[in-house]
Amino acid sequence: MQDLLIATLRDILCANLSLDDGLSAVQNIPFDDSEEANTLFDIARAIEEIILRRTGLASAKLTELSIRLSFHKSRVLPELLLLLDTRYTNSFRRSECELLPDIEAIPNLIDMLGELSQALSSSIRLNLRPLLPFLADEVLMTLNAIYDRRHEGSTNLALYEVHNLAWVLSEEGFFEGAELLLNRLIEISNEIGLKDLLYELTFDHSCVLTELRLFEDAREKLKDLERRARALNDPVWLAAVNLQLGVNETRDDSVSHRTARDIGDKAAELYDLAFNAKLVGKPEVGLAHLVIGSSILANGWREGVPQAIERLQLGLRIFYSIEDLDASQRIHIFKTLAGLGFAHGLLGDHESITKATEYFDAAKELLRELKDIYPDTDLEVARTENAIGWACLCTECDEFWSTGVEAFEKAVKLREDHFSEGRISEIELIGTRMGLALSKMRVIERSDIDIQDPLREILVQYVPLFPTDNRAFVEVAIATYNVVWLLIRHGGTIPPRLMRLLDDIDRLLFDVQMDEDSIFIQGVSLVVPFIESSWNTLLDRSKIMSQNASELSNVASLMAALSTAKMNLSALNVEVGGRIQPPVDDTVLETDPLLAQYWLGQTYLVQTIRAFYDNKDYSELASGFYGAAIAFGDVLRIEPSFIESAEFIKATSSSISQLLRRFSLALENQYAAYVDKSKFPGTLIVSDQTQYDYLLAEDWLGLIKIADAYLQMVEQSEMVEAQPYLNAVFSNLNRALLMIDGVSLVDRRVVSLLGTVLNRRFYLRR
Repeated sequence: MQDLLIATLRDILCANLSLDDGLSAVQNIPFDDSEEANTLFDIARAIEEIILRRTGLASAKLTELSIRLSFHKSRVLPELLLLLDTRYTNSFRRSECELLPDIEAIPNLIDMLGELSQALSSSIRLNLRPLLPFLADEVLMTLNAIYDRRHEGSTNLALYEVHNLAWVLSEEGFFEGAELLLNRLIEISNEIGLKDLLYELTFDHSCVLTELRLFEDAREKLKDLERRARALNDPVWLAAVNLQLGVNETRDDSVSHRTARDIGDKAAELYDLAFNAKLVGKPEVGLAHLVIGSSILANGWREGVPQAIERLQLGLRIFYSIEDLDASQRIHIFKTLAGLGFAHGLLGDHESITKATEYFDAAKELLRELKDIYPDTDLEVARTENAIGWACLCTECDEFWSTGVEAFEKAVKLREDHFSEGRISEIELIGTRMGLALSKMRVIERSDIDIQDPLREILVQYVPLFPTDNRAFVEVAIATYNVVWLLIRHGGTIPPRLMRLLDDIDRLLFDVQMDEDSIFIQGVSLVVPFIESSWNTLLDRSKIMSQNASELSNVASLMAALSTAKMNLSALNVEVGGRIQPPVDDTVLETDPLLAQYWLGQTYLVQTIRAFYDNKDYSELASGFYGAAIAFGDVLRIEPSFIESAEFIKATSSSISQLLRRFSLALENQYAAYVDKSKFPGTLIVSDQTQYDYLLAEDWLGLIKIADAYLQMVEQSEMVEAQPYLNAVFSNLNRALLMIDGVSLVDRRVVSLLGTVLNRRFYLRR
């Protein structure tokens, strides 16, 4: 009974259920004994009183119920009832106070502010984030009601209490509500002349503006605070303001990273000066370095990770040099260790992942020591295990993959308990489950139905979150790319149900507009038609995206070239027909010279074969094969900076280049075909055919060997006798052209390039 009742009350509080529907749901909950029946009846009566606008009776009934149920083991239900009371009766009680004299109204308003403070804490603890905007509005209106009474002591008390609530909202990431409260606090403090409080409020407001990405507004406030700190000759405040200014500039992409780092360095120097003057201690200096390093990581750009590591390591050394650490300082050490583990995990190489796991293990050990002091250690343990899992999943060092699976399994178990208690959001649990499913898929190095079914089930869980949580759009997009990438790596067939789901996700995300992290959603619009082999759709979307000023414009050009090359292969089927389009343009040449040259050779070969179908001219055929051999051979001259699939592309290009060269020569010798080699720039590269054999698939090697054997028969036979062997070589060449993309892993390179662009700025859930 209790679980159903809690779920129903949560839905009512989050406005997922109306009061009428909630009343019906409560009345239909089954019960086991008379005590449960009485509880359900009383709750239903209270909701009915709210519906009938008899809020006084409803408040009394809910308060009585909360007190009665508070003696039970679970505290969740009493807290939900108090929240229900606050949610639906607070505004009525505040309105009643307008008619009361100050001596009665002010104590009532102060009590209401305390209730709102308790409600806000309960909402955060029970993960009822949709309730926060309402509570922030109620706090604001209660503050205004107290201020309107013009009682100095009460106003000052309310100002400090609301300031604390604004700080709590900032800590929980509800920056819009914090900004709303801080704005009003600044206005009131300015009117009544509380200069010291006004200074603190303005500083906090600038921090919130930075989180809201209103960098210019934050910069103006911080510059004004800096001038004031210099005028007052206050080195501690000057250091704090410069530290926040460094955070603001680091988060602002329009500011050069060098400028932002210089301001951060300046803030660190100011803290050192304050420490030397004995105005601050080592904890403050260490915390400054933790803030600078964390802000660099929070910005998301991977190129800043080494600098973040330097700052965090310096902060860790300072914290470790403190002899008697208190609980808050040990929490800062935990955050520094976790930050270092996260930062090293982003680097991905073997040494960095080793260090990352060491830092994370040290962080978990510290959490075990803080278990009796810090209330949410189990939440932090789950976050740490989740971070270990993602770090191990994203590395190419396979020895860490099993460690990642173990970490994810621990995180899933913890987070399932936390979610059942209402302490975390559903999206956190889904993200960890997705990480576990992807890790298991990567560990076994294959793709089958048993692995793909959990992926589908987890992807489906994101969809119900779309109406209420914008983060779900971004995270399902990232999960979709990860699924597609691993499916491409492992090969195998994709079941129709998973394919249909990917198509549904693509349709759902197609019209989503987001100011931040939209690059991930754009990535889905490319990978889904790719995995479905919908080349026309992919070509249309890629062309549109390549013409926009987007981070994906260059890789979209590669996608357009890939889809064009795939569509060109259909021209080999005489019955289907189709025009052969050039896939390579200047953007493709600049973005990936290796793929551009490969596609030039492929297109040359397709054009040659299609032309031979039409005119049966052996001279044109020999010339075309010679030109294609040169084009494929030139692939070997390119040394790409991006190595994914590069050796496979070179190996395949080398083997087909040698085959085409011999075929062209056989046509010259046996069929008197004429090849004007002066028309072809460059020279043929003659390489050892066995050089790349270890990279090539057995089917490809067998095909090339058969074609070579037939070519030998052509070379050793008279013209009339050679025709069947010539036809066999030609047939094998057609088959090779249809196989070549799969053997050379071209698709994998293109999708990996897309992932590289998506990965330049890592996603942090906000």
